[in-house]
Amino acid sequence: MLFQEGMRPRLLFTAFAAACALVAPAATAHAANTLLRVRSCEAGDTPKHRAATFYARMYAVKGTNTMAMRFTLINKAGDGPPTVVDNPSLSQWRKSRAKVTRFGYAQSVEGLEPGGVYAVQVQFRWLDSHGKVIRSVKRTSSSCRQQGSLPNLSVTRVAARAGEASGTEIYSVDVTNSGRGDAQKVGVNLFVDGAAADSYRVDQVKAGETVTVHFTAPTCKQSLRAVVDGGDNINETNEDDNVLRARCPAIG
Repeated sequence: MLFQEGMRPRLLFTAFAAACALVAPAATAHAANTLLRVRSCEAGDTPKHRAATFYARMYAVKGTNTMAMRFTLINKAGDGPPTVVDNPSLSQWRKSRAKVTRFGYAQSVEGLEPGGVYAVQVQFRWLDSHGKVIRSVKRTSSSCRQQGSLPNLSVTRVAARAGEASGTEIYSVDVTNSGRGDAQKVGVNLFVDGAAADSYRVDQVKAGETVTVHFTAPTCKQSLRAVVDGGDNINETNEDDNVLRARCPAIG
């Protein structure tokens, strides 16, 4: 989850390409024919000033007619695997002119999230005169770390008491933020015996705070499941502790 809210802020991309007819050094290893680095990394107070530029370069190999590269932005913040920033602006291949021996491209991105750790994965391709791929290699850049602390949300307790109407219970769901950053617009969902019972959105859960959400739902017969941030809209330090599964709680 890269951005809070269901609609993620639009990333602004700018780039320039450079292709020069220079003699490429001889190399047999694929990695020796590529270069990838972070050209600049800004961690400012506004989205415009939270930006990074990644530069990639590749050299022609025997049989090359054109070269191409494609950038994928990833966020490596948190304990889980890197998260891909989904944006159509990065889906296209950047292509060189024909018969050049060196091709470079700089990809810049603005609007990075505080607390994010951003890098790019670049796929390099060498193509012959028929457009057939003769070599391909993928590399990952070093990171651009954005300032800011992240929250970490989890459901820490579920209790129940008899509801006002027959066949219902009032469930109390504790949502804890054990991270160092505040979480905004936090969605909480309750499922009873496999069926969606109710949902609620908490405006804010501060760092170190526990908020209790109350639901009125059908009486639990077997089990329940409580989920915080089920839509993966909030960037957290740990994405694997957002669900609590339990047997029906005793009526208090």
